Amino acid sequence: MLDTEKRVERIDASNTAQCTIRLKSGESFSVHKNELLLMGALRQGISYPHTCTVGTCGRCKTKLSHGRISPLVDFALSPLTNRELEQGYVLACQAKVRTDLDIDVTLLDHDLILPRPMAGEITGWRLLEGDVIDLRVRFDEAFTFQPGQYGALAVSGSYVRRSFSFYDPAPGPEGTREVGFLIKRLPQGRFSDWLARFDRRGVRIWMEAPFGQMGIDDVARDAVCIGGGTGISPVLSIAHDRLTRFPKNKVIIIFGVRSQADLFALDKLDAVKQRAPKNVTILPILSHEPAGSAWRGRRGLVTDAINENLKTDLTKAAAFVCGNLPMVVAVEDRLKVLGMPEDQIHADKFEPSGL
Repeated sequence: MLDTEKRVERIDASNTAQCTIRLKSGESFSVHKNELLLMGALRQGISYPHTCTVGTCGRCKTKLSHGRISPLVDFALSPLTNRELEQGYVLACQAKVRTDLDIDVTLLDHDLILPRPMAGEITGWRLLEGDVIDLRVRFDEAFTFQPGQYGALAVSGSYVRRSFSFYDPAPGPEGTREVGFLIKRLPQGRFSDWLARFDRRGVRIWMEAPFGQMGIDDVARDAVCIGGGTGISPVLSIAHDRLTRFPKNKVIIIFGVRSQADLFALDKLDAVKQRAPKNVTILPILSHEPAGSAWRGRRGLVTDAINENLKTDLTKAAAFVCGNLPMVVAVEDRLKVLGMPEDQIHADKFEPSGL
């Protein structure tokens, strides 16, 4: 998805034994025994809160009142706080269902687009600054997605699946067949290194999509969009959506990379700016630019660009943040210090798979 590759785990749900999931609200649904709680819910179109699906964002936290699950990760090392752990919270994306469960979670009040598998062909391959590939894929059938969502990609015949966000504007109800991704080449990255070695146009590829809910915010208010590295990809999609739905509100985009040599998305950011020059502000910031260079723009971490000079009331704005885990956590803390309520911060955190 992003400035790195993100692994999407799947559990075999072929077991026909069923477990009943009862919500505090009185609703209930069934999942396969040994299926991940979140995936079982999404499979049935249930609007279960989630973003990353791999245990880093904490969006799917769920209070377990009764029943038994098997965690795929140590929840003590997850985004759950000590207090939440003591109260019985688990991450639905990492909870393998063992028995009937009683849970407390607030479902979302909008319709969910069900993830589904589809096949396509790589139609665009372009190596950008910073060892980033601009990948475009045309699928055999149309599909739709919401701004900020992502798909899990795999080369046809491969079991290596990695998730990357769409940078295109979200399509209308008729859907789209072609989408683009910004993919950072990682040392020893099994997908990204393979992708970057040669022009891969014409190669068949498989995708399951869409996933995630980062871009959902239906209130007409200013948006502060922050992307670190290829975390700018979902930010581009979200920015286009905000300008379409709320043309009177400001969109401020902070794009953080290491140096001028990594400014791979300036053309796409300029396209956003051209849609509404008076309402869009683009703020590139470089964290490791040499001191003696000709760069006259901002230097520092993305948090250094979040201040009172943004010309928006942060207490009333919404934030959309995507990047590596430490960056996103630092941005969230900075926004809260400056008065932004937590429920107005929408974030997607990711960590390298290392494979």
